[in-house]
Parts: sequence; C-alpha cells; structure tokens
Amino acid sequence: MHDPRWILVAWGVVALAAALRFWRMTLPFRAGLTTQNRFGSTDLDQARASLERSWRAGERRGTS
Repeated sequence: MHDPRWILVAWGVVALAAALRFWRMTLPFRAGLTTQNRFGSTDLDQARASLERSWRAGERRGTS
C-alpha cells in the first residue's frame, strides 16, 4: 500500500499552482493600484469615469 503522505504532496502542488495563478491574475490590478497611488490620483470623479469606461467596454463586448 502507498504512503498516505503523498496525498499531502499532491495537495501542496495544487495549492501552489492556485496561488501562482491568483498572483498572475491579480498582477494588472495591483500594478494599476501602485500607478494610481504613485501619482496620488484619488479623485472620485476620475475613478468613476474609469469605471464607467470599463463598464461601457464590457457592454460593447457583450458582457454585462
């Protein structure tokens, strides 16, 4: 019979892959935050305009 601790190794590999995937998926978001923070753009009108632009772009692609 196989050693049951190998299951933990498999779960570790899956957890590591999920963490790396999450890190890569959130990279553009985190890069955008540092750019905004660097320039100090906390203007609510700018943020709202940016959200509205991305909303319209999503509607043009057919996703809402």
